[in-house]
This record gives sequence, structure tokens and C-alpha cells, in this order.
Amino acid sequence: MSDINEHIPAPDEPSVPELEPDEMIAPRPEEEIADALRAKPDLGDHSRHSG
Repeated sequence: MSDINEHIPAPDEPSVPELEPDEMIAPRPEEEIADALRAKPDLGDHSRHSG
């Protein structure tokens, strides 16, 4: 399967991107829950909560 948006590295860029230090640590459970909640759009009317 081919990815249309495949990244082609620049001449001075490694072919495999290096991980940032924070990407080497497993996410905490609350981060995974927050990501799951953000994945579903909140379409509710929040206009009465402005103040």
C-alpha cells in the first residue's frame, strides 16, 4: 500500500526521523483519554455559557 503524502527527506535529513525526548516516554492514561475526547467534535451549543 502506497502513501500519497509520503515524506521525501531532504539531502541533509535522515531517512528515518529521530524521536524527540518526550516521544520516548509512554503517554499517561489521562493523555490518552484527552486525545480520545478531542477526536470526537463537540457540536453542542455553548452560547449560554459565555459570560
